[in-house]
Amino acid sequence: MKVRKAVIPAAGLGTRMLPITSVVAKELLPVCGRPVIEHVVREAVKAGIEEIILVISEGKEDVSNYFKPNKQLESTLLKAGKHNELRELEEIWNLATITVVYQNEQLGLGHAVLCAKEAVGDEPFAVLLGDSIIQTDNCESFTAKLVSALDTYGKSVVGVQEVEECLIHKYGIFEGIEEQQGVFNGSKLIEKPTEDETNSNLAFCARYVFNPGIFYFLEQTNAGRNNEIQLTDAMQQLLESEGLNGVKLEGDRYDIGDSNGLLLANLSLTDFKCE
Repeated sequence: MKVRKAVIPAAGLGTRMLPITSVVAKELLPVCGRPVIEHVVREAVKAGIEEIILVISEGKEDVSNYFKPNKQLESTLLKAGKHNELRELEEIWNLATITVVYQNEQLGLGHAVLCAKEAVGDEPFAVLLGDSIIQTDNCESFTAKLVSALDTYGKSVVGVQEVEECLIHKYGIFEGIEEQQGVFNGSKLIEKPTEDETNSNLAFCARYVFNPGIFYFLEQTNAGRNNEIQLTDAMQQLLESEGLNGVKLEGDRYDIGDSNGLLLANLSLTDFKCE
């Protein structure tokens, strides 16, 4: 079945980027002149995604409004004869169908994905974290690579990247055996392990494609660390039930949830141009 929908969790408060995120959503911070969320949506669209399900919290409506036609601005640009600028905006407004759902409590990434269950329905879907930009070495959509892996193997799939051992404790970690170049058959997932809890340095990198069965396991998952529903816990159950693959990222992930990541994204993507 074609992957037509993508869930983009964007409900977080962006506390690592305060004070600017007290008035501007982190997903709207600029990278190379465009907000982070546009980069993420474009990656999804290049993978064949037709509908974007934005999971937001109250007060973050500007994230979804960015993709809605602005009649007043449209009229002003037309009167000023700024047709090129208007065409650029219209292209953004028509990227994909945008559906908004609310996460009323900050109960973790797993809960954010579960909030999108009704909008997704009974079909496979992608998940792209709204505060992370992925740049592949070949300029192709990384999400498209995950969609292809789902189509080939029939299993849900998570994007992974190699990280230094000293950083393992900051990520969800994927353990598995490489079946073919860059594709791993999962055996175990661990959320933010210590260095002695795993021999793997493959970390989740903010991109997933799931069969709809993930929702069943999210509904069965009890709140864990910080009273949050951990997506990793549900993924482990999915792995044990249906299997789960990992696809290695050949490229870079930019986490714009902190100022260093935002700066690095702007510097790196300015030099690394993808047409």
